[in-house]
Amino acid sequence: MRKSIIGLSTALAASCGAAQASDIARPSPAPLNAAWNWTGFYLGAHLGAGYGTTKVDNPYGPSIYGDTVRVPKALGGLQAGYNWQLPGSPWVLGVEVDATALDADGTDTCLAYSGHFVSANCRVREHAIGTLTGRFGQAFGPQGRSLVYVKGGAAFLVGDLTITTNASDYLEQPATNLNATRWGWTVGAGIEHALSSRWAVRAEYDYANFGTRGIDSPGGGILQTPGDITSLQNTLGSPTSARQDAHLVKLGLNYYFGRPAGADEAVGFLPLTAPVPSGSGWQVDVGARYWYSHGRYQNDLTLNTITAQQNHLVSRLTYESEGHSGEVFWRIDSPRKLFVKGFAGGGGLVAGKMNDEDWFPTDPDFAAAYSNTSHAKVTGTIAYATLDAGIDLVSHASGKLGIFAGYNFYRDRKDSFGCEQIALVGFASPCSVPFPTNQIAITQNEDWHSLRIGANGSLTVAPGAKLSLDAAYLPYTHISALDIHHNRTDVGVKDSPAWGVGQGVQLEAILSYEVTPNFNVGVGGRYWAMWATDVETAGFGSPVPTQLLPIRVERYGSFLQASYKFDVK
Repeated sequence: MRKSIIGLSTALAASCGAAQASDIARPSPAPLNAAWNWTGFYLGAHLGAGYGTTKVDNPYGPSIYGDTVRVPKALGGLQAGYNWQLPGSPWVLGVEVDATALDADGTDTCLAYSGHFVSANCRVREHAIGTLTGRFGQAFGPQGRSLVYVKGGAAFLVGDLTITTNASDYLEQPATNLNATRWGWTVGAGIEHALSSRWAVRAEYDYANFGTRGIDSPGGGILQTPGDITSLQNTLGSPTSARQDAHLVKLGLNYYFGRPAGADEAVGFLPLTAPVPSGSGWQVDVGARYWYSHGRYQNDLTLNTITAQQNHLVSRLTYESEGHSGEVFWRIDSPRKLFVKGFAGGGGLVAGKMNDEDWFPTDPDFAAAYSNTSHAKVTGTIAYATLDAGIDLVSHASGKLGIFAGYNFYRDRKDSFGCEQIALVGFASPCSVPFPTNQIAITQNEDWHSLRIGANGSLTVAPGAKLSLDAAYLPYTHISALDIHHNRTDVGVKDSPAWGVGQGVQLEAILSYEVTPNFNVGVGGRYWAMWATDVETAGFGSPVPTQLLPIRVERYGSFLQASYKFDVK
């Protein structure tokens, strides 16, 4: 799936200033310290990222593994609404409608209640989400130009859930689909700050829940005796259901209609055309950061290179890991509001687990309807770097909003140790005799190279405190990977290289505090997700691609940072 999510296109003007009343009988402009009023219609745009889950009920009994599809999302869209600020009060009421395009793709095992049953692959793809909400907020800060609010109302989701029986033996078995638009509810909260009489920047979090919807499972198979291909019997599907939700983080910009622009407003529009101020005007911000993160990496292996059949899996590797890393970061701002920013870091993976699933009900060497080996230890390393260049379209002492383009590199090296069979317990099967966690099982290496386009904004939320948000869509990401099965004795070459392209999203939020005008500390969160469904692999010594290998990766966590700002004279 290739979609391009276009971010924010913005333009800026300036806000009202003061004037003295004169002897001439004419209206006077509002004084500079007059309260700002949030009443009015607005139209805006947003860019961001999200994460959701689709939980599929198993009609056959408790599952050994799976049933919850993780669905990372890149998003961008429009919003429109009306605010009414109660006269003489900081309270603000409003109504808003928004529509958001999504790029989202996730899979997981479902219906795996027994190692004798050929379970399924559940795939979720989402295309759009929208809401109609009421808002309730309070204006605060100097002149009431900041607004904190909560919201709630109705939501809809456009997407599809596909349940496909795994194993190449079931290529002719039709999948079941849930393609209808789903309605639900949403709640959220955000903060908005008026940069001028017409423009306001905001950051928002929303949660949406779309309830439970019925769907039939597809037909499958029961292998009554593992290893005996003649004991495979087909089964009918059964009614089941799925529950979906979504967590969304948005960075947005609103334009308020019907407001005059004051000559004293100190917000620049299209700063490339602005004259260079006297003196340097350059600023350099450098710092260090510690990142505690969790990761998930998933290979979905099909037994051919036909994209239309990629939902029929024969194997899946799923890694979960815990890591610690350190990094340096920097930002350079020029007098013309151009900026360059980036970071580079690395660290170690200190804990985790891996599951290796297989579906080969008619394999002549060993027929297994469903095998799942658990590897209780994962260690390794990560390294990463990002470089962006952009322009601040909105720049004010209390906030700014810019757009950028850049590049991200992410490297992940993982080793899994130990092995224990959790599906075919009591039968001769892979790892039916466990081996210890000091014995290596499988190594997985991958490098991701990604192009980034996005928006970066900040706003003052309290004296000395600033909230910053960076949201990037990855319209193109390239992966090169290597899978090494150290204990395979049935192949001459134990390496399986893979390569391909996809999309992704990267989101970062930071709350920082100025200890001094130049030194600040902060805490933040970061979420990365990349998914590539156009990936091929040349397995175990094959000179040409023979298999399709959709790959999905996530890394997310929280960090602490400190930085120092230099004003270059």
